[in-house]
Amino acid sequence: MSVVRQLYRLQLLDTEWNEKGYRLEEVRTSLGETDDLIRARADEAETTEYLGKLRAQNRALELEIAGVNAKLKQNQDRLYGGKVRNPKELSSLQEEAAALRRRRADLEDDQLELLIEIEEEEAELAERQARLRQIETQWRESQAALETEKEALELRLLELEEERGDMRAQIGRGDLAEYDDLRRRLSGRAVALLKRGMCQACHVDVPTGVARLVERGEGVHHCPVCNRLLFAG
Repeated sequence: MSVVRQLYRLQLLDTEWNEKGYRLEEVRTSLGETDDLIRARADEAETTEYLGKLRAQNRALELEIAGVNAKLKQNQDRLYGGKVRNPKELSSLQEEAAALRRRRADLEDDQLELLIEIEEEEAELAERQARLRQIETQWRESQAALETEKEALELRLLELEEERGDMRAQIGRGDLAEYDDLRRRLSGRAVALLKRGMCQACHVDVPTGVARLVERGEGVHHCPVCNRLLFAG
């Protein structure tokens, strides 16, 4: 096997190793909770908390209304029980009853408004919970796929490490040094394919004599423009 063929095969391994490594970093970054999931959970928690406060207010109103009703019952028992005969006291009881009824009406109006708001928030909570369940389902599926891909990438990278090591061991130090230098300077592409007399890296025609030598696999030749090693494939 010619040294250029060996270097081309090494380049294929190096390129795949780089691509798999970049992708593995992307996968690792994507693992974990997403912004959408975090936001959906926060929205659900916010609505749940607010709805809890509204329900607590409603319970407080129910207790206050019950207290007013209890006082009104006591008032009515005294007013119509026949034990109070003093006109002034009877008038006072009637005024108290009227005040208690007005207070109860105000409280019931407040409770009605509160119940309407509670109903609206319950609908909002149901909607946010449904959205959260949907996002969680999609997130779990995505995480499972990412975990599977991560394991496959890690395995392939181990295989590539071994293959790259074996290939480099077959190539002379001088050729490896030139290859590594070209890859570093030329965006990771040290070897370019030659097709129909044209360098496939810079798309420039190679002199006919050089192209023929490359096609016959005789010696090591560079593209006269981009300086990459040429391989006819």
